[in-house]
Amino acid sequence: MSVTSGTLTGPVPDLPEAHGLPRLNYNLWDYKMKLFIVTGLLVIESSLLPIALFYGLWFSTTLRHGIIFAIITSFFGLVTGIEFALRCWKLILPRDEYRPIGGARWRFDFTHMTLSCGYTIMTGILIGASIPHEPLVRPLAIPVPLFFIQLGLQLIATGVMSARAVPAPCRISSVPKGARTPPLVYTLVEDIVAVDGAAGLSYRKALLARYEASPAFRKMIAQQNWFWGVGALVDGVGTMVVIWTVPQEVAYGVGWGSPFVFTIIWTVTTVLWVRRSLREEKRLWRASHDQSAPKI
Repeated sequence: MSVTSGTLTGPVPDLPEAHGLPRLNYNLWDYKMKLFIVTGLLVIESSLLPIALFYGLWFSTTLRHGIIFAIITSFFGLVTGIEFALRCWKLILPRDEYRPIGGARWRFDFTHMTLSCGYTIMTGILIGASIPHEPLVRPLAIPVPLFFIQLGLQLIATGVMSARAVPAPCRISSVPKGARTPPLVYTLVEDIVAVDGAAGLSYRKALLARYEASPAFRKMIAQQNWFWGVGALVDGVGTMVVIWTVPQEVAYGVGWGSPFVFTIIWTVTTVLWVRRSLREEKRLWRASHDQSAPKI
């Protein structure tokens, strides 16, 4: 099998379309039912349910506030916990079907470690702020905005490192230590589609081949990285400011509702943006290869 040189991990195996634009061979809509169910449950767990339970129980019952937050906290992490367990199982299977390219069995992937850090902090805050006899409402409103700040900083940091060709300080999923740091959006797409989307190792290789071969694709990834990084950081910081300046009953709704609204707006914009970018990528690819083709 022939290889092409790469900028992230070195030599990359060619895909069957050796003389064309490498294909990703993954259609998100083939998994639309699972996507709809999982996304819906995550939205309920991370936004709608906490808000509904808080305002419903806070203003319409005489339950002690500690009991109210005990009920709310008990539901947190049910869906994400199941998805997390499934990710763990797939990544530690003896076969390397879902693991990063060249990844070891017990190292997981970069997305898994990022989410583990954020999830642990969020859970700690929810438990700690619920313990006092009178729960700390404002801290109980900050877990998701705080995670947005973490993710935004990571996206921006990797964006800067990628733009400056800074070597990766550690293995970042399929990218080994010392190779050029990829934008975090690239890593998130690779890991989530490969593991949670069940596309597996073949998708990791296909995505890497596409990234290495297409300048337009790399540009799109970089743009999305800045779009989500700056957006998440601004939303997270802005939400935190509001939480600590408005009445606590309002702050709780803002803390759990603002990230949800942000995610909807950014996701819809991303879908439209990526579709347009992929069409432009194909146009530029055809134009470039038509011009470089030998004249007969």
